Amino acid sequence: MKIFHTGDWHIGKLVNGFYMTEDQRYILSQLCDEIEKENPDVLLIAGDVYDRSIPPVEAIELLNETLKKIIIDLKTPVILIAGNHDSNERIEFGSSLYEACNFYVSGELKSEIKKINLKDKDGIVNFYLIPYADPYYVRKLYNEESIKTHDDALKKILENIDLNKDERNVAIFHGYVAKDSEKIIESDSEKRLSIGGTEVIKSSHFKDFNYTALGHIHSPQRVDGENIRYSGSLMKYSFSEMNNKVGITKIELNGDGDVTVTRIPFKLMRDYREIRGELSELISKEFIQTQKIDDYIKVTLTDKGEVIEPMQKLREVYPNVMELRNESRLKELNMEEESIAQLKEKSILELTCDFFSSIREDEITDEELALVKSVLEEVEREDK
Repeated sequence: MKIFHTGDWHIGKLVNGFYMTEDQRYILSQLCDEIEKENPDVLLIAGDVYDRSIPPVEAIELLNETLKKIIIDLKTPVILIAGNHDSNERIEFGSSLYEACNFYVSGELKSEIKKINLKDKDGIVNFYLIPYADPYYVRKLYNEESIKTHDDALKKILENIDLNKDERNVAIFHGYVAKDSEKIIESDSEKRLSIGGTEVIKSSHFKDFNYTALGHIHSPQRVDGENIRYSGSLMKYSFSEMNNKVGITKIELNGDGDVTVTRIPFKLMRDYREIRGELSELISKEFIQTQKIDDYIKVTLTDKGEVIEPMQKLREVYPNVMELRNESRLKELNMEEESIAQLKEKSILELTCDFFSSIREDEITDEELALVKSVLEEVEREDK
């Protein structure tokens, strides 16, 4: 069976004030072209199809156009799960109706995991749809108070799946999965999943599946062998992703359940790049001739003195400048930069605890910590 594994489309994303919709349309057109060329048996979308729980109208229209092209025109089944950026309830809407046209959706996690059976010349392949759900939701769903972490939650979910090992089995899951202490390549555009505690899920939980299609991490990578993988996002969404190779993952699952993995690269409409130098050099005719001026650009100026209206002058040449930094000021503010970087690494719970400690000059108690964590979890659920 030929499977196209994708995830983290983030349709409707806004990056530094720039909507990505047209860039996404350009990428999704390439996806449709590859589907027409390769004729896969199924397309997987492993969560975060939208960038926010209530997407803009343009994002909904783009997804509608794309799915219509893939499912109706190209007659390719699509399996979609909700990610942490999506609204589980909104993604779930219409899911029973969609199945009539081979569009299989799981937005809200149910106690009985949704299973889709697809056939090829070698028999049945079972697809298990596991949408994003936080530990609180899973704890209530299964009435299991011992569930505290994302790892606990997934372990409980998988306990309720009765795998037929005589058939081939594929899991589609959205979350932070890693092998033991191995580091996952992350970016700063990935939303933290955990309000305190750990968000890491052991890859060993998926050992009985022939393939596990993961979403959430934007850099394409394998986690534990070839058969547990992140497809990565279809596009770059921050300058921390400049080195990412965008595209999709093609999986060929043979009759014995073994996988062959191939990356299909895509071309960006506008890439993310960084340029560095004095302002006069960066806007000089000679330099401009070497540049793709409509890329999304991060500028670091090396001028020693004060520069007058640098952003205005840069955008007259590079209309999509997203970030502007002055190297001399960065050196002066180096300690502040380090402090900001450390703050970005902290969870909302950690920041809240630091705030309480700073104003009271005393550590937060265990009882207060539990209360704050409960409130933050409730706020996060209401935001969706």
